[in-house]
Amino acid sequence: MYENVEPLNSVTHLKSGIKEINSFEYAKELIHAPITIAEFYESCKDYPIVFAKDPNDVWTALALTGYKDKENIFIDKKGQWDKNRYIPAFVRRYPFVFMAQADSEELTLAFDVAYKVEISKSKERAFFDADAKATPFLQNIMSFLTQFQNDAKATAEFIQQLSDWDLLEARMANVVTPAGETFTLNGFYIVNEEKLRHLSKKKREEVYAKNAIPLITAHLISLSNIQRLGNH
Repeated sequence: MYENVEPLNSVTHLKSGIKEINSFEYAKELIHAPITIAEFYESCKDYPIVFAKDPNDVWTALALTGYKDKENIFIDKKGQWDKNRYIPAFVRRYPFVFMAQADSEELTLAFDVAYKVEISKSKERAFFDADAKATPFLQNIMSFLTQFQNDAKATAEFIQQLSDWDLLEARMANVVTPAGETFTLNGFYIVNEEKLRHLSKKKREEVYAKNAIPLITAHLISLSNIQRLGNH
């Protein structure tokens, strides 16, 4: 989604702001969106929730938003997301994002400069005030992204726990359209219900102690949405 990301600072962007985005055109090629455990209960109503590992073996939960290459089926030709569907925070945070700093664990707030404007054109969406202090608008953005970052970390830890309990299995699925076309989805993991039912007493106690059952249930319920993708 991001094309030209630039770190935000009070010197370079003192008189800048961000224009309002009224379209999800930027996410039209997004066929899956990372979500956090804080979003499972809403996401499971609309999307399949699956798990995947990145090249660094960090786990992520994904809400599937398409089955064809570069086609988000929940965004129409006018760039609008389907009404009454949950929109993942990963999508809503755009054009902002946290960037990693070289040789540091700290993150820097950055944004896609395609949406930068001078504050004279968008004062209510300015980054800084005349004293170079973050505006309430920017403070809210920072708070939102910080919460998302914390939730993402908790989500990775939750899925790693599922893996440690030996509950995950690689899976593939076919999506069949009304026209009879078949599309194969692969490269993801789901919870194996059979293994869940036959956990040892010790692991079962751990699962309940971690309050993992509601999240696992939301994930399993969401899988019925896989075939619905083809009927969208």
